[in-house]
Amino acid sequence: MRSINKNMQRPMFKKKSRSSSSSTIKSLPKELLVEIVASVASHSFVDLHKVKKSCKDLLEAAEDNYVYRRVSLDKLSFIPRSSNDKELLFLKRCKENQNTESLYREGLRECLGNENAEGLRLLDMAAKEGHKEAKYVYGMILLCSSRQDEKLIELGLRHLRFLRESKCVVKTRKKVEEFVRIIIWKNKGMVISRINRKLLLCPFKNTCKGWRVKKGRWTLHDDDDDDIVIDSCEYCRWDYELKFFYRLMNIN
Repeated sequence: MRSINKNMQRPMFKKKSRSSSSSTIKSLPKELLVEIVASVASHSFVDLHKVKKSCKDLLEAAEDNYVYRRVSLDKLSFIPRSSNDKELLFLKRCKENQNTESLYREGLRECLGNENAEGLRLLDMAAKEGHKEAKYVYGMILLCSSRQDEKLIELGLRHLRFLRESKCVVKTRKKVEEFVRIIIWKNKGMVISRINRKLLLCPFKNTCKGWRVKKGRWTLHDDDDDDIVIDSCEYCRWDYELKFFYRLMNIN
């Protein structure tokens, strides 16, 4: 067998020891570690769990309140398991640290089946922080229940305009529907007092130019259809959306 020239042999690298990696982590400021862990947590709860198991320093960083504020709850069930104490404790800390997904989920659960002021407060908090589904639900509730209060109607419209300008009203509504379908079977629907479904936002329905979608007259297929046309009526647009919302929330 032909011998291999020593100079042509692949160089051997020593594997970095665990203690060396640990010392590198220890050299980082705690604030930076927390920021790194929070960034991981914001993308995946599962990855956060893996990070916590990797070393003591990252485990301590993962217990910072900022991490609970930013952690993604996408992999967790919409309905908490009452038999799982660890999950309930985790969700409690998320809510205490104003995790927007946690605020939205609990707020909507509270609103379904009850006219619950606490539920509205939680939805309001999440919406103010930019949570899209919270903006949709809270904005629509304000349009439903505040026909005599122009300030509240305008607040609801501001949340909904944000979604429309971001071209994600339909996408956001579908995400809300996914959540609602899971939990609505336990409730009769959303209770909103003093609501008159025949009372429209647009006061000039008979003479108004109305609102049209791009691909048809009455069907909103996707967010690309939802063009903002200068001479169209914004109130008519949201009267159309309210029909979806009434059916979604089983509002009579």
